[in-house]
Parts: sequence; C-alpha cells; structure tokens
Amino acid sequence: MIHSILISTDTEVRQRWEKAFPGAPVYLSPAAVSGRVAPDAVVWLYVGADHETARKLVAETLATVGPCSLVALSDIPSDDQALELMERGVAGYCHAYAGPAMLQQVSTVVTNQGLWVGPALMQRLIRAAGANVVVDPSTSKALETLSGRELEVARQVGTGSSNKEIARALSITERTVKAHLSAIFSKLGVRDRLHLALFMRSAGAA
Repeated sequence: MIHSILISTDTEVRQRWEKAFPGAPVYLSPAAVSGRVAPDAVVWLYVGADHETARKLVAETLATVGPCSLVALSDIPSDDQALELMERGVAGYCHAYAGPAMLQQVSTVVTNQGLWVGPALMQRLIRAAGANVVVDPSTSKALETLSGRELEVARQVGTGSSNKEIARALSITERTVKAHLSAIFSKLGVRDRLHLALFMRSAGAA
C-alpha cells in the first residue's frame, strides 16, 4: 500500500514535491487513487487558487481515498481557506510551491497526527483554544524532562509565539528553535505546536 502520494495537474507543483519524496507516485485526480493508499497515508492535494474548486476537491478526495492525512496545497494560501478546509477534514495546509524541506516538515507533523497550518493561523488557534484550558498541575511533572532552554522555548510556544519571534526573544537561530521543538515534542509526547501550547497551559507554564 502507498503511504505518500500527490494529486496534482500542475507540473511545477509535481516537480517540487518529487524532490521532497523521490519515487512517490503522482496522480491527476482523486478517482485514479481509489484503493491504492494505506489508512495512515499522507495524501497531498493540489487545490489551485479557486475556493469552490478546493472545497470540491477535498470532498471528492476524502470520499474516494478514504481515511488519510490530507494536506491541501494552495496557490494563494489564506487563513480563512485554511480554517474552512480544516473543518472539512484537512490535516495540513500550505503554499503549493513550498520547497522540499518545508514539505518534509509538513509530512513529519501530519504523519504524527499533528496539524500543520501557517504561523499566523497557528497563533490564532493557540490563543483561541487556550482560553478554555483547565490547569492541571499534575502535568507539570513532565516538564522536568526538558532542559532549561527547551523549557524556555516551550513557554514561548505556549503564548503563541512563532519560531522567528522565539529566536529573537531568546537570541538564538530559527534552526536552533526547530531543533529544540523536535526534542520537546519527543519528550512530552505532543504532536504539534497547538498540542504543545495546550499542554503548557494545562501545566500552568504559559
């Protein structure tokens, strides 16, 4: 069974994606994929620029392919479209012409049942979701597994800060922030930034 595929009619999108996932298959339509993917597959769907077309493609793909982690690739990404497609079952949303390194990051997050959206929308989601989190002091013990710098990064994420903002606040590089986040996710058993932010607020550490 296939674990990572692209559905796209755009040649440039295909070329960029194939650099990130060499040898993975590409299809022109959801209908061509039916029955070919594993339940835990990551399906990348090029939705173009038209919102109505994007809605139809997402619905058709989920109905045809079945359970999967669906990532929408948009020509003109917007927070409003991201929210709408997430409500329809999308687990990831990014620019159609994102580079291979970015695509691999998205794959890692959604493969681990996480959510991938742009930094601005992620901040909105963290702030909105955090308002209803009940503090549970028992979760704070897990924070003892973090190093001092990892704890600082985790607290910054808990307030909704982006990687760039964290790097600036802690006088480190964005690459270092990403390395710390990978370690934090592993130690705390969280899936993504939103999950981490909610964890930190539950622990009363953000």
